[in-house]
Amino acid sequence: MHSILVALLWAGLMASSFIASAYITPYASPLATTGLRFTLALLVMSPIYFCIQRSTKSSLITVFRSPIVTLRYLLISGSLVGFFIGLFTALKTTSSLNTSVMYTFVPLLGAMLMFAFGQRTSFKHWLGYMIGSAGAISVLVFTREGQMVWHIGDVIYFIACGLLALHIISVQRWGGHVSAFEGAYRIMLFGSAWLIPITLTWGDLSHVAWQASKFWLLLIYLTLFTTLLTFVLQQLVIRYGGASRLLAFSYTIPIWVAIYQATQSEAILLFSYGFVIGTFMVLLAILMIDSHQTTLSE
Repeated sequence: MHSILVALLWAGLMASSFIASAYITPYASPLATTGLRFTLALLVMSPIYFCIQRSTKSSLITVFRSPIVTLRYLLISGSLVGFFIGLFTALKTTSSLNTSVMYTFVPLLGAMLMFAFGQRTSFKHWLGYMIGSAGAISVLVFTREGQMVWHIGDVIYFIACGLLALHIISVQRWGGHVSAFEGAYRIMLFGSAWLIPITLTWGDLSHVAWQASKFWLLLIYLTLFTTLLTFVLQQLVIRYGGASRLLAFSYTIPIWVAIYQATQSEAILLFSYGFVIGTFMVLLAILMIDSHQTTLSE
């Protein structure tokens, strides 16, 4: 039950990330925003990490001493960095609701990757993934007036979703031997190593609206809640519920986004038959996918 509540909180914060990401794009480039949120989160986490490290035997030295472990964390963090960059880039030409629904293809992509890594996926789980995706699409189609319009940003984001699926599966496969906070810190550290040189070169930092208070409010929220906290929550869910639980609860993200946009008096038909049916399909998918947990083979 504890892991389920953590998964729900994670999904709600991830949904808010889509909203906040759409609002911050006028103030900074996608690279600048992503680089700043990773760097700030790393600065916040570092004192806590080194205080914890004093009382434990864990150390970053053990990571850097092993080329294999270093390469694994470069892959884990690099795939996540690619996802965030894809998200912000896609939001220039598409909507937050579109991206939240595209995000629900992550479980299906993740299931394919788990199969490739040697994990058996039952027919019940495959059916759950398909029902969940159909339910999420139903939430999108039937909570907006007018015809469905796809943009080039949706293609970009679909590729980004593939990278996120790779990140989630890699965390379960290679990152389960450390605590949730330490795992999140390692990802943040290696993610910053990817992002800082990229941001300094192509982040267009001279055009960031440093003087805008709204930019800083959004950046602080993205840093603390949708980067630092979601990283730790993700580690907890994967550790105690498995990657399939995290993938299953990602289906609730478009529901949270639709509810938020309904509160903003947008053209959201929250109580349409499509929304109700889609929500029911998502809940059914969660029950089917999360019925039992398995682990990836080493």
